[in-house]
Amino acid sequence: MKTTRLAAALLLAATLLVSPCLAADLPSSGKLNPEQATELYAAQKDGLVVLDVRTDAEFNAGHAPGALHIPVDELASRVQEVPEGKPVLIICRSGVRASNAYKILRKAGRDAENLWFLSGYTDYGTGTPRFHN
Repeated sequence: MKTTRLAAALLLAATLLVSPCLAADLPSSGKLNPEQATELYAAQKDGLVVLDVRTDAEFNAGHAPGALHIPVDELASRVQEVPEGKPVLIICRSGVRASNAYKILRKAGRDAENLWFLSGYTDYGTGTPRFHN
């Protein structure tokens, strides 16, 4: 019996150590500044959905690798395309459309627990998004 409890405790500890964790200074949801967005992107890169809500022309000029592109003016009718149960970072050019997209997703019933939007600019010149003021 003691061996089983010990094995379960060790398994739980190993799982928590191996799982990517969000830093304590990230808000549970909502607005992220560029530093927080960079931290979230780095920590959750493999499981993070980057939702780009810019126009087609902006997206085609450069975007985060693997980003889901849904222009903000189409999002209300395409909410079902945004995966549920995964962390989502919403980005645009300056943060205004990302904030509006966040509100659309919340109004559609999406859980705020793993939903953030960038308040700042994104540069795609390096092939990897750089978030800045």
